[in-house]
This record gives sequence, C-alpha cells and structure tokens, in this order.
Amino acid sequence: MKKLDKHIKNIIKNEQLIIIFFVIFYFVSSYALVYTSVTPPKFDLKAGDVATQDIKAPKDVVDVVATQKKIEEAVNAVNPKYDYNENIAKESYLKLVDFFNKLRDVRKSSETEEKKLQDFKAVSPIGLEDNDVALLLKIDDNTLINMESVVLSTEKAIMARQITEDALPTVLNDAKSVVESSDISEEVKPVAVKILSSVIVPNMIYNAYETNLAKKEAEERVQPVMYKKGQNIVVSGEVVTQQQIEVLKSLGLLKGSSKIDYGMIIGLFLILGLSLFLSVYYIIKLDKKITTKKMYIELLCLTGIFYLLLAVAFKEIEPLLIPAATLPMLISVLIDPYIAIMIDIIYSLLVGLMVGFNQEFIFMSLLGGLIGAVKLSHSKQRLDFVKAGLYVSGVNLVSIVGIGLLNSNDIISVLKSSLWGIVSGTFSIILVIGTLPFWEAAFDILTPLKLLELSNPNNPLLKKLMMDAPGTYHHSIVVANLAEAASDAIGANSLLVRVGAYYHDIGKIKRPYFFKENQLSGENLHDKISPDLSTLVIISHVKDGVELAKKYKLPQQVIDLIKEHHGTSLVKYFYTKALQNEEESCEEESFRYPGPKPSTKESAILMLADSVEAAVRSIPEPTEENIKNMIDKIVADRLNDGQLEDSDLTLKDIKTIKNSFLTALTGMFHKRIEYPDIEPNQNKEVLE
Repeated sequence: MKKLDKHIKNIIKNEQLIIIFFVIFYFVSSYALVYTSVTPPKFDLKAGDVATQDIKAPKDVVDVVATQKKIEEAVNAVNPKYDYNENIAKESYLKLVDFFNKLRDVRKSSETEEKKLQDFKAVSPIGLEDNDVALLLKIDDNTLINMESVVLSTEKAIMARQITEDALPTVLNDAKSVVESSDISEEVKPVAVKILSSVIVPNMIYNAYETNLAKKEAEERVQPVMYKKGQNIVVSGEVVTQQQIEVLKSLGLLKGSSKIDYGMIIGLFLILGLSLFLSVYYIIKLDKKITTKKMYIELLCLTGIFYLLLAVAFKEIEPLLIPAATLPMLISVLIDPYIAIMIDIIYSLLVGLMVGFNQEFIFMSLLGGLIGAVKLSHSKQRLDFVKAGLYVSGVNLVSIVGIGLLNSNDIISVLKSSLWGIVSGTFSIILVIGTLPFWEAAFDILTPLKLLELSNPNNPLLKKLMMDAPGTYHHSIVVANLAEAASDAIGANSLLVRVGAYYHDIGKIKRPYFFKENQLSGENLHDKISPDLSTLVIISHVKDGVELAKKYKLPQQVIDLIKEHHGTSLVKYFYTKALQNEEESCEEESFRYPGPKPSTKESAILMLADSVEAAVRSIPEPTEENIKNMIDKIVADRLNDGQLEDSDLTLKDIKTIKNSFLTALTGMFHKRIEYPDIEPNQNKEVLE
C-alpha cells in the first residue's frame, strides 16, 4: 500500500513538472517571438553613405549631438554677471584730486624746473611721461584750473556709469570726446586724456557664482532634441551625417553595435510575466477544475505559440492580414468560451505590441476575436463555423473602417484597408477548421465537429451495430432522441449525449441475440441458461462496449458514457428469477453492473433515457398516464438506488427531464386512427 501511495505521489509530481515545463517553454518561446518582432533591424551605414531606405525611430530617442550643441548655444548666450562697486569711483576721484593738489604744491616751490619734475614724479599718484609733466609744470594757472575742472567733471560723469572690462574701451573713447570738445587749451588736451585714462577703470566686478548659476539655468531650460517614435531619422536618398550615425548608434541600429537595450528586455519581461500571471489567475478564479487538467494547460501554451508564429509570418506582409480570431475561436471550441475571451484580450495587446500598436489591428483583433469566441461557444454543425467566419469578417471590416475614418479622411484608402479584415476573418476560420482535427487528436478533446463525424450513420461502428444488432440500433436512435431533448431542456451538452446514446450499447454486437430487442423469433436464449449466467452476459455488454470503443478509437468522453450508462444498477429481472430459484443462493452484488455511477449530467440523462425507453416499450397500453407513471417509477428507482448522486443533477433538473421524456414518448406512442377496409372495386381516395 505504501508503494502504491508513493507511486501515485510520483505521478502527481511528474504531472506538476510537466506543467511547469510547458509554462516555461511557453514563456521562453513567446518572449523570443515577441522580442524578435519588436526589435528593429540593424543597418550597415557610415557617415557619407547615401541612405537606400527610410530609417524610423523605434522609440523616442534624444539626439545627443544636437542637444549638446543647443546647450552650448544657450550657455554662450548668457551674459556675465557683475556687481557694482561704488568705492572704485570714489578712489578714482580722490586720486585725481590728490594729483592736482600735489601738482600745485610742486609748481609753487622755488626749485629748478628739473628738480620740480623729479619731485613731482616722486609724489604723483598718476604716472606720466616727463614731457607731459614738464608741460603741466609750465602752463599758467588759469589753463591748469580750467583743465582740472574738465578732468574732474568728466571723471565723475564717466565713473557714475556701470563699467565692465568689455565696455572700458568705449568709455575711454567717450572721455576723450568730452575732453576734445571742451574749451581747454589744445596743448593740454592730450595730457588730460592720459590723466583720465589712468583713473577711469571698470567699476563692475565679475560675479563667477551668479554667472555659473545663470548658465546652469539656461542649460536646464534647453529642451532635448528628440526623434519621436516613428519619425524619420534618415530619409531615403539623403547623405547620412555623423550626427545621424550617432543617433543610430544610441539606438543600437547599426550592424556591429554591441549596445543592449536593457529597457526593452526588462519591459517585455514584465509585460509577458504580467500577462501570464493574469491568465493563470483568471483561469483559476473562473474554473478551478481546469488547473487540474494538464492537457488544457499544455493546449493553451501550444496554441498560444502557434498563433504568435502566425503573427510573425503575416505581419511582414500586412499586419491586418494576421488571422487574429484564430486563437480565441480555437480556445472557445476546444476549452471554454470565457477563457477564449480572456485569451483574446491578452493576445490582442501582445500582437498589437508586435505590430507597433497598430490601432486598426488591435480593435479588429479584440472585437473580431470576441464575436468569433461567442459564435462558436455552442456550435453543433459545420455551418456554425462558416457563420462564425462571416461574423468575424464583418466585425473586422467595421472595426477597420471605424478606426480608419477616425484617423484619415481618405475614404478610398480606408476601404482598401478594410478588405484585409475580410481576408483575416476568412483565414481565421479556415485555420480553425483545418487545424481542429490535429488539436482534437493530440489532446483527445471532443469538439462539435468530432461529434458530428461520430454521429454519421456511415461510421463503421454504427454500420456494424445496424447490421449485427438492428434492434439495438433502433433502440439507440430512440434513446438518442430522448436524451437530446432532455439535455436541451436543462442546458447540458445535447450533442455529446446524442452521440453517447448512439454508441452506449455497442457491446451488444458481440452477443446480439441475448438481448430482447434483437430476438426476432419467439425463442429466448436466456430460458436455456441460469439467471447468474444470464446476468453475466447482460452485464458484459458494458465491458465489451468499452473494448470496442477503444478499438475504434472513440473519444474518452464517449467511452465514459458507455461505461457509466448503467452505473451500478441491479439487473432486477434475473436477480428476482434467481431469488425464486430456491436451489441457488445469490448475492445482490453479483447481479449489479460494475459501474462507475454517472459522473456528469450527460451520463445521468443517458442512463435515465435508456431505462425509460426500454420500460415504456414494455407497457401494453402506452397511454399518457401510464407513460408518466412509468417515467416516475424509473427515475425514483434510480434516485433511491443512489445512481444519480455523483451526477450534479438537481431536483429541478430531474423534474425538467421527466417532463421532456413525457412529451417525447407521448408523441411516439400516440393513438392512430383505424382506417376502414376498402372494397376492391371502390374508387375512393383515402387520406392517410
């Protein structure tokens, strides 16, 4: 027992590992497919080459060279900042006053001219050439006073200005002009200009801190030169500049470039990871049972990769040609329409990313996939698939036209684009119908198309049943009609129940004449054998049916219906017969079917329909009341025997099923009018 438990645990662990493997395989594969689609191609270019095609920016990028040039221009345009120093003007004026005071003192002395010259040069705050000093020492007092007045007034006026280093030459020229236009003696004007030039100095002190701060602010105000996503970096036919090469390098668009776009790698990882997480979370919340079905997880992974491969193949031709509704329609048929809707949303955005967020594609994919999933949610025949394809094509066309008219006034161009939507819808349904048998076979999934194939009377197994056990075949057809009507009434899978009813008694092919419906003569083979042997023969038709179903490769769901259609019910006729035989001791368990009991609504409906049809057929007078009583009796018997306890049928469902049986059987066994005999020579029309 411990070894068995360990073996079961190992199987469970292995299944979990398989699921993890498929999820990882899906993530890596889808990441590679999406990444290769969103990664732009690389170009072999250098400065001076002539571009052979337009190169667009795959995302917003800063032109570093142009931006730096713009920054330099802004910084250079900033004027230096200065602080005004009023003490400089005062010092300049006092220097002049001191100069003239000392000049007068030296002029009053009785020394020789040579001695005066030397004495003045020694004390003068302003340095002048000897000939200029000699001139000042020999001019008369009025000329000196007049010159002093002009120099002092000019200095005061000039130094009242804000003088920078750059403005100094201009200021000195202004001072010279004032002196030359004054009324002082012509011979002293050059000396006066020299005196002013020595005391007029910049009074604006350069402020390095404020200047640097202003330059920094100017730099911050500069807007980067950007290439927006989709904007041409290089135009076909133009000569490529070094500046454009630098931009292409920064984007990693040049061959041989080792630049890795970590932003794209991480961003795509986050998007795909979030998509996978939300998908799993949605599926768990929607239906926890699906998480235990390994094949569904495998199917979701493989169909997702299949669709991404289609997207990669078609997007290079035309994004709107991608058969966007293929995946949601496949999932709707193979698994569940609600999961298909979630898948439609996720993959519309993912493939939208691959085609540059093409608005027309995203809306076409979302809305077309939605209508496709809904229309195929209850498909029962091939015509439903064709209708779904037409609906998808129509929705695609309207979506593309709607978005096209929002973005463009060129109606002709919009209508041309809309034709791709029709082609996409057509491709989608062709791919669904064409690949469906592969998915059915690979994952043993029973789809409406597969059920329709199985319901074909030309199916080899059904033909064998019809030829070898015609009574059983007729019984199966009637049971199928009853079960289908009841399934429709409670919302069960009526197509599955019908097909299950066709095959539920195929085990009788092995020994057809041991079953009443195939005994054309009055002879009953069971009269010649014991009740327990008869029971063994009757019960074995279930096991024989399962073996035949496996041999003919019927789907597991149909095999389950064959296996469960009698549950563990008692073969009452032969059990009662055995009890009446006092010579034999019998146990009830020996006269019961091996089971299991019906585990689904469809299996329970088939059990009831099979039992009710056989019982009603045995009623001598099948009036509506007698039929109703028999239905109530059979259903109550199955309920009391616990045969329906695992089937999820509610009391309301059972009531609806009984009413459905009554309506159908009353129609089958209605009274017919008796036609009078017609005399041989009587020429009258008789309406039947």
